[in-house]
Amino acid sequence: MAEYHILFVDDDSNLLMALRRQLRGKFEILTAAGGTSALKMFEEHDTIAVCVADMQMPNMNGLEFLEKIKKISPDTVRIMLTGNADQATAVDAINKGHIFRFFSKPYETADLERALSDGLRQHQLITAEKTLIQETLAGSVKLLIDVMAQLNPTVFGRSMKMKGWCDIIAKELEYPRPWELGIAALLCPIGIVALPPDILARLALGKPLQPLEKDLLRRTPEVGHKLISNIPRLEAVADMVLLQNRNFDGSGFPEDGPSGENIPLGARILRIARDLADVGDGPEPTDIDFEVIGGKPHRYDPVLFSKIRTLLAVIDGEQEFPPEGLEMRVRIDNLREGDLLMTDLETMEDHVVLTHGNFISQVQLARIRVFQKAHDFREPVEVKRGVKRKNT
Repeated sequence: MAEYHILFVDDDSNLLMALRRQLRGKFEILTAAGGTSALKMFEEHDTIAVCVADMQMPNMNGLEFLEKIKKISPDTVRIMLTGNADQATAVDAINKGHIFRFFSKPYETADLERALSDGLRQHQLITAEKTLIQETLAGSVKLLIDVMAQLNPTVFGRSMKMKGWCDIIAKELEYPRPWELGIAALLCPIGIVALPPDILARLALGKPLQPLEKDLLRRTPEVGHKLISNIPRLEAVADMVLLQNRNFDGSGFPEDGPSGENIPLGARILRIARDLADVGDGPEPTDIDFEVIGGKPHRYDPVLFSKIRTLLAVIDGEQEFPPEGLEMRVRIDNLREGDLLMTDLETMEDHVVLTHGNFISQVQLARIRVFQKAHDFREPVEVKRGVKRKNT
């Protein structure tokens, strides 16, 4: 335990000197006169396992200080030692500072020593759990990722892109266990391992799938859930993977799943990230990508969608589109009036509804919507959006 430090924070220098004398030879002690000095100690030492703070200190009281420590060093065990032992202080310390022990002055040295020993053991438990996650789980996750990378490098590349986005989202939204969201982003398509080789080959080549094949693909999250559930401590990740296609309005897969905010936050994030990865080819989602997927608002948590758009969306220049238009791949539902078709618009039965080179008019868009009710289209299709049409 000597490799870890215990930091005492108090504006009373005499008390700090007394603590050093009482605990000399038993613990590795650091002291700081006030919260500001103590915060600098955390910049200089990465071995502070336990922090003991007084409540009444100038400029920054103990509760404010411990709340800051919870954010900058969450693994540090927090203890409050105060002469102001009223009930309200204790309740705030527990609820806001998430303290491990609460002591009032004067204190019994033996009681404090036991609390410090317990705090060090608690820190060891916390760090041991992280080591388990980082080392043991990392090996299992790497195996699954390697399998997926071999089966379909394109899908794997998309998952890597999603993980980068999810890391940003987790940090900004203060996601409680960001590593879970990152792993879920990487493993969300792992269910493809159960697909027959011919379907995997068609996916790799970007070829359209038949209705039965689409149904098999739609159920891959269920397979992924079963695979990941076999790995200890990845239960939350497995649930995210299972519910990645669950829509905010309660539709989607699985059919009997939750709806609205009862869908885990991680799954709601994945729902947005996956659709962004489907429509965009760049390393970062553009504002136009958000416009495209926003055409199906029933899929997403509206508040979360707005926050993620603010965090991730890249806006191209001052204009929404360059003069020559912006090339993009969109699904049929997201076609707009004025889009210039770069590929033929055809049904799965090879019926050409509209040839490439045509601008989609209001009448043609209405015709396409009628065809959609009776036919499946090959999608996505390539279009140019924002092209300035010449007057003829």
